[in-house]
Amino acid sequence: MNKKRVMIIGLDGATFDIIRPMAEAGRLPAISELMLKGTWGNLRSTVLPVTPPAWASFMTGRNPGKHGVYGFYSSCEGTYETQMVTGRSVRAKKIWNYLDDERIGLIDIPMTYPPEKINGYMISGWPVPSDMSIFTHPPELHTEIIREVGEYMIDKTFSSLPRSNPIEALNNLYRYTTMREDAALYLLKNKGPFDLFAVVFRGTDFIQHEAFKFFDESYCKANPEISAKFKDLIFQFYERIDSIVARLITAMGEDAVTIIMSDHGAGPMKKRFYINRWLRTEGFLSLKGVRFRQKGLTIGRKPLNEVLQRRGASFLNRFIPSAIRGIKVPYPGLNTIHPSSLIDWRRTRAFANLTWTDGLIRINMKGKGPQGIVEQKDYDRVRDDIIVKLLELKDPETGEMVIQNAFRKEEIYRGPYLSDAPDIMVLTMDTSYVFSPALDDGVIFERPADPAPAPHRMEGVFIAGGPEIKGGQVLSGLNITDIAPTVLYLMGRPVPDGMDGRVISEALEEGYLKKNPPAYYEEGDGDRTADNSKELSEEEKRVMEEGLRALGYME
Repeated sequence: MNKKRVMIIGLDGATFDIIRPMAEAGRLPAISELMLKGTWGNLRSTVLPVTPPAWASFMTGRNPGKHGVYGFYSSCEGTYETQMVTGRSVRAKKIWNYLDDERIGLIDIPMTYPPEKINGYMISGWPVPSDMSIFTHPPELHTEIIREVGEYMIDKTFSSLPRSNPIEALNNLYRYTTMREDAALYLLKNKGPFDLFAVVFRGTDFIQHEAFKFFDESYCKANPEISAKFKDLIFQFYERIDSIVARLITAMGEDAVTIIMSDHGAGPMKKRFYINRWLRTEGFLSLKGVRFRQKGLTIGRKPLNEVLQRRGASFLNRFIPSAIRGIKVPYPGLNTIHPSSLIDWRRTRAFANLTWTDGLIRINMKGKGPQGIVEQKDYDRVRDDIIVKLLELKDPETGEMVIQNAFRKEEIYRGPYLSDAPDIMVLTMDTSYVFSPALDDGVIFERPADPAPAPHRMEGVFIAGGPEIKGGQVLSGLNITDIAPTVLYLMGRPVPDGMDGRVISEALEEGYLKKNPPAYYEEGDGDRTADNSKELSEEEKRVMEEGLRALGYME
């Protein structure tokens, strides 16, 4: 077979709602040329369209029921606690696991920490807990990158910036983006040629979360000065990305196929939907009679060097003897009670996620949760009751329907890990109502004064160009699981039948397809046991959660 080299440029959260008008206006010359000479179309994300399941489905070609990742957290068996997912949570083979002899380069793909040993180079993407972690393969690649191109900022460093300082955050976003560009160009020019090269730029997602509010007329009228200053943020950032795309295509070489894709789309927020408050009003969830304070001030003791780091004064450590740096000093903190402690589980039949912002609902099943009360015979009835009420839900202010769909897990997932899936997955209309997990008394719907972070949308982007790619084709019916089998096909590999995605044959020249028909082989689900041998430490979890909270994924 006439094998192709492939480069994947991931633009996290990129949407044609931004790309198409900019391309038509001539503001994205590199991407416009790829669309004109190649093929493109909307790329449907996972349900729900959030980072971990979407990128896991991209890299495995499988739905969450086959790789086991449904959100930012997975449930801890026999408890109501959760644990943050990592690359080790992905229980299916990834694209690069099928490539033995091919040379590979991977940069900042989410859900690839800790790094894997591959025939090439890997810089892990989220969730890298600290810059002291080993997040590259080989391990010394990190310090080599620092020597050759300078600092390499991880997500945690970027997302720790306070939202009250937008200019500093913007400066850091461009620094963060340039670091990925420089690292990618360094690998392409000095470690190649690569048969498969993939790099993800997450800045498109970060800036859209914060800046889609400048598309909101009511917000702009209420905040005219800041809106005038920042109204072009998203467009300016896409222009910067376009210049990076041009350089990467040149560095990879004209003989390679280029694929630009996103894990999901994005759009403005309409309102917040307090889903656990709604479950309370409908009688599915109950709180204990005694109200607990979820947070309280405590005084603990932490090493001096850690206190200085948390206060943004880590530079002082260089002037302090090492023997003193480790001395523990008083340090104030918040003692947080897990929201599960507030729930009266003996009277709770269902609950949504308690700490992060998505639309996943679980039934409090007897024998599954430690205080489960719903019998197996009542499972379908309880679930159906919730779904019927959700689909009838209207915004009291506008009278509009709020819920676009509420799926039973078996309707959209299949595979060996279906039992781990949430029982109901909820999508609001155009995903413009953002979920909030709060348990306390209050409104069900809220129009925030600052409509950020903006939510994800179901439709991401797919653009492909290069040798054997049809020109001027607009495609439909594409799914994020289609990327993996298409890449394996282009690289001359047979496609395992356990993949849910398909080869995007309509994007390819008919003559090439005729000479090189896709081949398949029986593999099954290609599943593997989750490797939890390197769990995140409590401190690493805390740091990662602070980053998620800063980006709006947690409360």
